[in-house]
This record gives sequence, C-alpha cells and structure tokens, in this order.
Amino acid sequence: MGSIHRVGLVIAGLATVLTIAAAFVVAGYTSARQAAAATPVVADAVTSTATPDPTASPTLDPQIIYIAPVPSPAVIHVPAPAAQVAPQTPAGPQPTPPVIHVVVPAPGGGDDGGGGDD
Repeated sequence: MGSIHRVGLVIAGLATVLTIAAAFVVAGYTSARQAAAATPVVADAVTSTATPDPTASPTLDPQIIYIAPVPSPAVIHVPAPAAQVAPQTPAGPQPTPPVIHVVVPAPGGGDDGGGGDD
C-alpha cells in the first residue's frame, strides 16, 4: 500500500473519531440544557420544602422477617484414591494412518505478499 493511502486512512480515521466525539458533545449539551430548563430554581426549592406532619401515622406496621440459615453441606470423606487403570490397546498390529498431502498453488500475478511500495 502506498504512503498516500496510509495518510488517507489516517485522515479518515481521525475524521470518524472527531465526528463521533462531536456527536457525544452535542448530545450532552442538549440534554444538559433540557435538564436545566426542567428543574426549578434552587432558591424556590429551598423555601418550598414540605415538612412532615408529626401527628401522621404510618399506613402499614413494619414487618419482621426471619430467615433460616443455610445448612452446612455434607462432608464427603474419600478413604483412598481410585486405582489407576491402564488404557487397553487392541491386540494385533496397528494400522498406519493414511498420509494426506495438500498441495497449495503459488499465488499468480507476481504478488509475493510483501509490503513494498510498488
């Protein structure tokens, strides 16, 4: 690949990154503007804070829930490891596996796969 192509790829990559970054900035800016427009002024929020009524009673009584602990798992004692069993081989001569030859043709057109600036 020529050096001019590499420069073009670098410029295209930077343009893509900058475009995506700009989209995130614009999205954040617009959502911040919408959030600022939707929230009331802080001074109004401090003066209009509701105080709870001390004579109010809760609608439901609190409930106490007891959870039973998980029982301990059973302990399994292994007295001795299992005896080693030798793999069994069939009797008689072993057949030789077939040999597979794969022939790959050379690439045509004189391209040797190198990265020269031709």
